[in-house]
Amino acid sequence: MPSGSSEKRSAAAAAAERIQAVLEAAEQSAAELRAEAAEEIEAQLTKAQAVAERLSTRADEIERALQSLSESIRQQLSALKADLEELRAVGEGVAEAREEAAERAEPAPVAEEPAPVPEEPAPVPEVPETVDKPPSGEGQEGARVIALNMALGGSSREETAHYLAENFELEDPEALLDEVYARVSS
Repeated sequence: MPSGSSEKRSAAAAAAERIQAVLEAAEQSAAELRAEAAEEIEAQLTKAQAVAERLSTRADEIERALQSLSESIRQQLSALKADLEELRAVGEGVAEAREEAAERAEPAPVAEEPAPVPEEPAPVPEVPETVDKPPSGEGQEGARVIALNMALGGSSREETAHYLAENFELEDPEALLDEVYARVSS
């Protein structure tokens, strides 16, 4: 039976060799699959790292842009605050100027009460057109008193000028009006 047993051994050895070969092939295939998987993982990691670097760079750019915008807004707010302070100062100056003007406009107390001036001065008799109205010192003073009364009564400069033109022959009515309205406003 030596030959039968040797055949069995050689068949068993052949089967063992085949099994060994299959196992080695399976191990080699598994090793190749592991290597491919490792390469794929490495490639994916490389891509992820590249994306992460791009995102980080973009985040830095956004941060710099926001800092620049923030600084610009701060500067504009500071300028706006300065303008507001200047506007407040101007407003305070205007209020002070109004108060001073109001104080200056208050008439000084008069020892005697002046005679009341009629609201509408008495009409001057009509002079025929052929006769010129000569300017006179008395007419000038009368016009000044009437103009002052009208100005203090709230008449506009135009109303006063119209009345004087109709009732007085003045050499320089504008100068008289300038003087009267300057006095009333101060």
